[in-house]
Amino acid sequence: MTHRPLHIALSTVGSTGDIQPFIALGKTLMAAGHQVKAITHPFHRDRFEAHGIPFHGCGPEVELEELNALLSRMLLRVNPIKQLRMLMEEAFFEDFRQYFEDAKAGLADVDLVVGHMVDFVGQEAASQLGKPRIGVVLAPGAIPTQYNFPMLPVDWGPRWNKFAWWVMGILMGRLDHDIIARLRMLGGTQQHISRYHTLSPDLNLIASSPILTPIYPDLPDQFNVTGAWILPEPSFTPPPDLVAFLEKYPRPVVVSFGSMGGEKGPELTKTVLEALEKVGAAGIIQSGYAGLFEENAPENVHFAEYVPHGWLFEQGSCVVHHGGAGTTMAACRAGVPSVVVTFIADQPYFASNLRRLGIAPKMTWFRWLNADVLAERLREVLNQPTFFQTAQQLRPQFRAEKGTERAVEAIENFARSINFN
Repeated sequence: MTHRPLHIALSTVGSTGDIQPFIALGKTLMAAGHQVKAITHPFHRDRFEAHGIPFHGCGPEVELEELNALLSRMLLRVNPIKQLRMLMEEAFFEDFRQYFEDAKAGLADVDLVVGHMVDFVGQEAASQLGKPRIGVVLAPGAIPTQYNFPMLPVDWGPRWNKFAWWVMGILMGRLDHDIIARLRMLGGTQQHISRYHTLSPDLNLIASSPILTPIYPDLPDQFNVTGAWILPEPSFTPPPDLVAFLEKYPRPVVVSFGSMGGEKGPELTKTVLEALEKVGAAGIIQSGYAGLFEENAPENVHFAEYVPHGWLFEQGSCVVHHGGAGTTMAACRAGVPSVVVTFIADQPYFASNLRRLGIAPKMTWFRWLNADVLAERLREVLNQPTFFQTAQQLRPQFRAEKGTERAVEAIENFARSINFN
């Protein structure tokens, strides 16, 4: 604890995987005696307030249907740069002036700001208010290093790796320039935008498992590796129909695409059902944002709404998911292998690292997904016991990480270094 409790703002944007870590950090900060406030889109109010974290909404209300429609439009773009541009224009900078003014109002009374690395407008508000900022990195593959390619755990040697990072900087340069131009419309910016992220010049917390995502020796001094920020799940009593299903079909394939899928729910449901039939496996399919469901599903398939991932994944033989940071860590902590269908952003990075560890086969891009491809990946995992054995062996290491505790310690040390009184 610092010599006085701090008032800390958690400023973030994104989907569930971007929100859950900040909730976990907020609860740990409050347990340490600090005052916390969440700053983000109104869509996430219930998530934070359910855990007792005060909330300040920024920008207009957004409905689930709008988010699904945006995701569907993004998936029509093969070029990832164009996907990021669409995300920037239709999510991060939609009504950005209102978001900026709302964020400034919410940040006015805090001591410091802990902000997501793509929270461009929220961090601009913090910067203009002169608030000390701590950055948050959920995917270390975004940090340049001579030891691997951008967002891939592939090492072609220092020369080629550096060249790849240089090329990535060129490809994303126009996008970064456009972000800066938008921020300057808010009164000027001192932020440094590089490769579609904004970080603190003083301290940035890497909220990712060093087991899953390697941390390399050339990491700059202003980065602190804490481990993943895991939100403890409440006690859960499964409903009778789920209990009965698991008694009849132990160790099913679990399918959970979270906020991915957009408006492709019916198509994705059909593909999953056909793949399960081809391999002769039972399955539990979570509905998710896309609303996966089939009224006339076979007896050995159970559709579920909310079930805590920690509990659900432990019941499975493997988990089919999208490779998001939160879902990936939930599978690792459950000690089960993954079959990853990637959609956008940093998901291929996490999928590649799962494969590197020997707890997942090669990933599949959603745009190339069909029942035969998914069935092939499932057979690979289900027919080779080493996937499950390796996942079980790594499980204690993942569960031993104390990410939020280390993050709180780093935040308090930072506060001491800038002499809060």
